[in-house]
Amino acid sequence: MIGAALVACSFQVYAQTPIDVKILGVTFIEAPPGRDKNLVPFAATGDMEKVEVNAIATTRSGLFTQWTNSFFDKGDVRVTAVFPDKTTQSLGQADIASFPKFSTDARSRSFALTLNRLPDKAVTGLIFEGTVPLSVAKRTTKAAQAFDPERPGPIKLGGADIKQFKVDGKSVQFQGNDTLLRIKTLSFKLSSGQVVQAERGAWARMNNEHQQTWNIDTAFTRGELQAELYEDMETVRQPVRFVIGRPW
Repeated sequence: MIGAALVACSFQVYAQTPIDVKILGVTFIEAPPGRDKNLVPFAATGDMEKVEVNAIATTRSGLFTQWTNSFFDKGDVRVTAVFPDKTTQSLGQADIASFPKFSTDARSRSFALTLNRLPDKAVTGLIFEGTVPLSVAKRTTKAAQAFDPERPGPIKLGGADIKQFKVDGKSVQFQGNDTLLRIKTLSFKLSSGQVVQAERGAWARMNNEHQQTWNIDTAFTRGELQAELYEDMETVRQPVRFVIGRPW
């Protein structure tokens, strides 16, 4: 059974940082009574059972960035089931979705908490409580640096240290340390004076080594890299408490 987004819910955010949190909606998928939840039909895709809380965080100062100090930091939001007789059961830690959406002004971002297994008996509701890692920056600055594809680094683009780079037609791959995470936007100024906006492509990390790929609509030649960089980045552990009522 699937519950619509308009379920009974409440939330509380402990005001330790200037961030407001609001629930956008809840997906509640529960297995039919009496069915063995460990049996998955052949060729079935997706979770047979799931509760997903979609929320939005809005900062009153600063900007949200697309990176946390650790790509693998999933926070510590714990889930508790509440039964009709008022007893409770711990269900472990909720997962956090890996691909949030950001507003154009970077002052709002989405996040989703997911639980993929419910108790075998009916629940009245669920409590999601703990902290969510949100990466923020106080402001951004502009930086520019001459670029020659025949001289593959190192390049210091403001506060971003590019140890080396590799050009492949309309793509460039940067290699460096965690200062690459400071790059919010990137553009390329051609020798003709035309400025082309770059789009972020793939990224990778191994220990302290970072890689980022950026793509443009034309081949990279001699010109100038222009970037908007995050300043004073930090990861805030935002307290949340969501009480979700079973929608039927």
